[in-house]
Order: sequence, then C-alpha cells, then structure tokens
Amino acid sequence: MTGSEDPHLSSAGAQRAQELALLLRDAGITHLHSTDYRRTRATAAPLARDTGLEVTLYDGGNLQAFARRLSSIPGRHLVVGHSDTTPALVAALGGDPHGEIEPLEYDRLYMVRMGPEKAETVLLRYGDPYSAPY
Repeated sequence: MTGSEDPHLSSAGAQRAQELALLLRDAGITHLHSTDYRRTRATAAPLARDTGLEVTLYDGGNLQAFARRLSSIPGRHLVVGHSDTTPALVAALGGDPHGEIEPLEYDRLYMVRMGPEKAETVLLRYGDPYSAPY
C-alpha cells in the first residue's frame, strides 16, 4: 500500500483517539479489534495502552464472519472500523446503524448490546462534534 491508501492519523484524529480512551477507560472493555490500517490501529492504541489489552486485527471484507465471531466471544468489545464497514457490521450484529456515516463524520460511536432475541443499539458521539455542511 502507498501512504495515500493507508494514511497516518491526523493530529485531530490522535486527539480524538485519546478522548475515546478516556471515555471508555472505565467501561469494562475486554477486547479490542481493529482493521489493519494505520488510522484504525492508532485509534485503538491509547485504550490498548491504558488497559493493557492487545488489539486483534479483523478483515473488514468479511463482516458476516466477524459478526459471528464477536457474538461468540463474551465480554465488551471495542471495534474500530471505517465509515463504509461499521454500519454494515452493526447491521450484521442485528443492530440499527442509524444510516450511513458521512465521509467527514468521525464522532460516531455505536454501543450494540446483544440480547437473546435482538440487539439494542445506542448511537453516541464523542470528541469534537460533526456538523454536516449545509
């Protein structure tokens, strides 16, 4: 991959990753997952450092299999993904993706709680708020 296909996290993104770690510090996260891209790995890194958890890489091209794997592992998982895969993963888990993620929308955080019959989804925001251009 070239640098343009796998860019580093911007300084604003690094700040947001720190804010995410702070937000989730006491959430009882037991598993960290990321796609194998610099920006997603760097987003998960502060929480990994703070919790001592290892980041497990997943293939964003096979979300159905990953959703089955997540569903089979007890605990609280943080999954760091992309605007074009995360809503599909939420849907594969049985949750509500609340529409597509806009290209410059970086403040979306899904909490998907797996129930015996269906998943419950809460859409949260963190860091600098996203504001769609008008």
